[in-house]
Amino acid sequence: MLPFGGYEFFVLMAVFIGFTWLLKLRLKDPSYRIVLAVFNALFLVFFYPQPLHFFLLIGYAYGMTWLLSNVLQPAKKIWGILLLLLPMLLVKFGIKVHYYPFELNNILSFAGLSYACFRIVGYYNERRNGEPMPDVLSYFNFLSFTPTLLIGPIDRYSHFTASQSRGFSNLNEANATDGWNQLVKGVAFKFIVAECIDRYWLNIFAAEDIRPVAMLNTMYAYYAYLFFDFAGYSFMALGVGKLMGMEVPLNFTNPFLAVNPQDFWRRFHISLGDWLKENFFNPLYLFLTRKKKLKAYPLLRQNVALLLTFTLMGCWNGFKKHYVLSGLLFGLYSVVHNTYLVKSKQAGRDIVFGDLDPKWIRIISIFIMLNLVAFALYVFSGRFPLIQHS
Repeated sequence: MLPFGGYEFFVLMAVFIGFTWLLKLRLKDPSYRIVLAVFNALFLVFFYPQPLHFFLLIGYAYGMTWLLSNVLQPAKKIWGILLLLLPMLLVKFGIKVHYYPFELNNILSFAGLSYACFRIVGYYNERRNGEPMPDVLSYFNFLSFTPTLLIGPIDRYSHFTASQSRGFSNLNEANATDGWNQLVKGVAFKFIVAECIDRYWLNIFAAEDIRPVAMLNTMYAYYAYLFFDFAGYSFMALGVGKLMGMEVPLNFTNPFLAVNPQDFWRRFHISLGDWLKENFFNPLYLFLTRKKKLKAYPLLRQNVALLLTFTLMGCWNGFKKHYVLSGLLFGLYSVVHNTYLVKSKQAGRDIVFGDLDPKWIRIISIFIMLNLVAFALYVFSGRFPLIQHS
């Protein structure tokens, strides 16, 4: 059983939520993390397809974080990040590592690996030098929180533990009502709207059909399907989280109304955009800023950091051509938009729209952005017939 994979999961969550509300009558907030840890552990042991794999990853992450912080203390955090990402990198690059009588890749490859590794690195970067290691139960809960195990959102450790510390107090009528509404919204998005798009729109033309009408149909249909499917998962995670006393970050908010690339990533998979900004773009831009040869080229520094950040995003999904190219496309969109903003500021006017009515600028910008995103996601899907899926 995987999270939100069938009615059995919802029954299990209903049982746990009801049990948690009963425990609230006898227990205080400090006990909530223990209750949550017991539930997360039970789910992994009895329902998750590869429980040992996940427990080993958590043990590796906790031990390696302690080692990096207290013994190795690398001068550059990049080495620590690479060590923490090592399990995911071995899988993504397809590197076969044999350790008799096991093949290490079979142990490392399991559902939720990428999201867990992103949380691991996020905590490592969030942690201040000299700050004590988190308690084992809170770290375990952070990585194994059942509603966000596979699909995110990618929470911050500080936000997660703050919510966990108020777990029983968060079990109130207002949060229950909001959680139920978010859960119903997610179910409708995922199991009704996305399912209808998949059955009656997305696949009415063959993927290899290169007629313009077929390609445009697939391009728009896939964007709609991906949004309702992914947002549905995220809203269900948010809703279940609230019902059980945890605040899960909002991950989607009307991406079809985005007016530029920056605005889009504030609306679509918000937690991934925030993670990339905090853990990759900002450190990379700082690194480039320290290079004397680049001091006089702030725009170049920004654009290089943007392009590399979105290329990383594409590679995160895998090193197949359609993933990498989709990341590059999003990077190019951001580079063009960033250049446009800088040049407009330097010129003291909008160098593209001039004095056009702001209402029309917004309408045109939404139209352009919707089509650019739809095309990049079309490439990402692997359905774009002009690109081999290799």
